[in-house]
Amino acid sequence: MKDRYSENIKDIQSDKIRSISEYLYEQNTPITYFGKAWEKCSNNWIYFDTVLDLEKLRKLFELNEHIIIHENTDPKSGTEKGFIDNITGEGLMGKII
Repeated sequence: MKDRYSENIKDIQSDKIRSISEYLYEQNTPITYFGKAWEKCSNNWIYFDTVLDLEKLRKLFELNEHIIIHENTDPKSGTEKGFIDNITGEGLMGKII
């Protein structure tokens, strides 16, 4: 499954965010967006067209304390839930049910 964002995964600096992105992509999870998610965002975020099982991913990839959970429930700006790497500022997001 190739999409227009799949080549961007290699550009992710965070080892953990990149590893999870590769895993999701290999599971045929579509990428819906890659880039600066909003005007003042300085780092790339990758969005997947799925609800992420954050606890499963945290255990599977042995995520440490600098990978935090992020959730936005504001429908005006777009709902999302996923991880942010506090070191690189990069994010990996999925849908909220």
